[in-house]
This record gives sequence, C-alpha cells and structure tokens, in this order.
Amino acid sequence: MSAVSFVGVVETPEELLADRAYVLIRDLLITLEIAPGSVINEEVLGRTFGMGRTPIREALKRLVLEKLVVVYPRRGTFAADVQIQDLALTLDVRIPLEGLAAVRATRFAEIGDIAAMDSLLKGISADEDKKVLLDIDAQFHRFLYRCARNPYLESTLSQYLNLSMRILHLVLDRVPNLPIHLAEQKEILEAIRERDAEKAEATAKQHLVTFENEMNAVLFSRD
Repeated sequence: MSAVSFVGVVETPEELLADRAYVLIRDLLITLEIAPGSVINEEVLGRTFGMGRTPIREALKRLVLEKLVVVYPRRGTFAADVQIQDLALTLDVRIPLEGLAAVRATRFAEIGDIAAMDSLLKGISADEDKKVLLDIDAQFHRFLYRCARNPYLESTLSQYLNLSMRILHLVLDRVPNLPIHLAEQKEILEAIRERDAEKAEATAKQHLVTFENEMNAVLFSRD
C-alpha cells in the first residue's frame, strides 16, 4: 500500500526508499563515517542498504542540494569538505529561525510529541558518550522543527542543522558542556509545554547564542 505524504500526495515505494536512503546516507555524512572528500559509490551504498541504484541516486541528488555531497563532472560524486568557519554562518541562519520554530511549536506541538521528547531528555546520563549526547541534541532540534508544522521552515532548518552537526562531529573532542546544553533544551521544552511563546522563542535563541560563544572560544581562541 502506498503512503500519503504531509501534503496528501501519494508516495510510491521508490520514493519511500529514496527517503530512507536519504536519512541513512545523511547520517553517515554527518557522523563522518563517510569521510569529507571521500568518493561516494552508488553501487556500494546500494549493497550496504539492500537497495537499487534509483533510490540511492535520488537521495544523493537531494544531498547535493543540501551541500553535503558534491558532484564533479567526469570525476564522480564526493562527500563535501567540512569548513569549521562555516559553523558561525549556519548559526546566523538557525538562531532567528529556531526562535520562530519554538513559537510555532507552542501552538502546534502535540502532547504525545512533548512527552516522548521529555522522556528522552530525562534519560540522559551525565557521563554519556559525547556522540550519544550529540545525537540526542540533533533529535531535539528535529523535534522542534517538526512541531513547528511548517514544511518550508523544517526543511530549511534541517539543512543547516545537518551542516552544523557535521562540523561538530569533526571537532567532537572539543565540544564543551553538552550535558548543560541538553539541560537548556529541557527549558525550551517546558516553555512549549506551557504554551509560552515568548519564553520559548527567547530560550531557543539564547540556547544557540550561548553555544556559539562557547564554540568560538574553544575553536578560535589564541591562548
């Protein structure tokens, strides 16, 4: 049976496979399991995921548009390079738009969504592996975008989150205070639960501003 998408358009099995391929390849790129600058082989990916080349190719086209993959004529398809300096540029986009997403989430987030995210955040251990904490951080932001119930906003923010996360995985050993930042996300979630748009917007923005300042101090300090 075909599935129905957000806008009511029936998706074919090939399109559903392409969506799955997109998520799988995206996550390999974000976590640097596909290293920056390395060749991407459609046939190898197809064998790895048990898919034909069509969904893999469609997923890669999408990842090219999102600047995670680059295609060079007569050379092939490659994982995009990572530039640490781009973190500030991605946050320039994310800070105001995440504030907007938080405001919309106070209107549209469902109780079940809030409860599921609350359970995830409460289960965090202070000595959790950094990769696990970073994955939970990404899950929270994707939750926020989804709850905004605006596919254009979600798509834009997801693209810049992916680019940000890729940079953070590159410098994972230097990322500071992840448990503290996840605690701040509990405050954002509480504001959403209380349907307090002003508090949600301010907290979501400050969360990213604080993180940007801390990352700048770690990455670009001359000390």
